[in-house]
Amino acid sequence: MTTCKRLLCSLAFLTCLINYAYAQTSNPYILAVAGKPYLLRSYLMFEGNKRTHVISVGSPEKISYSYDLKQGALLQVWRGQFVDVTEMWKDRGEPQLAKPLGAVLVLSAAPSIAALTNKDVAWPDSIVFDNLQNKGYVLDAHKMPVFLYSSNGAEISDKIAVPSGADSIERTISITNSKEELYCRIAAANQIEVLKDHTYRVADKAYSIKVGAGAKAFVRKTKNGEELLAPLPKGNTSLTYSLIW
Repeated sequence: MTTCKRLLCSLAFLTCLINYAYAQTSNPYILAVAGKPYLLRSYLMFEGNKRTHVISVGSPEKISYSYDLKQGALLQVWRGQFVDVTEMWKDRGEPQLAKPLGAVLVLSAAPSIAALTNKDVAWPDSIVFDNLQNKGYVLDAHKMPVFLYSSNGAEISDKIAVPSGADSIERTISITNSKEELYCRIAAANQIEVLKDHTYRVADKAYSIKVGAGAKAFVRKTKNGEELLAPLPKGNTSLTYSLIW
């Protein structure tokens, strides 16, 4: 084969690759939310790791979030369109990845609830897979899920709601039958500023947290920055806070 023919073959092959890549991205599968919330189970790439037990929830108010069912972790929130499911529904959908759309506010993959021997112990990065038992979810009056699971010997419900007309989400974590004091990590960032009225400014003003008046929340320093924690006394208790951005 002459040099000219080899060059033409290479160009033809490259053109095919470009056309294929364009076909994969030119007609994305966008999942829209209308009328009632949409709940989507999928894999999710989060901070370079493929999370396999994730549910993303889109609301008619165009505020969405992703939740790790095996960590009880609120991974991220965002406004705007819901998700791109091209890698789930197009062709074989082998990656099974959902891609959030809009401006995503990344939070944390660490568990929200943990048992600490004292308030200065480092927060765990994860829960051992079998140490959190999922019990599904129920839908509230607005068709938003309330996640149910057991961990650290306690029964936990985790409700994440989108108040009508608000630029926020409201999260209520309820604990029953806890045999020991637990803690909730509400936020972790390089800096958390304490404001008035039980409000905290997080991560260079990226978002704010407003905690219920009786929560006894406190900020502590860590090797990576600061954390906002709230104690959850043993027995039956609950914690409500709003994330505003």
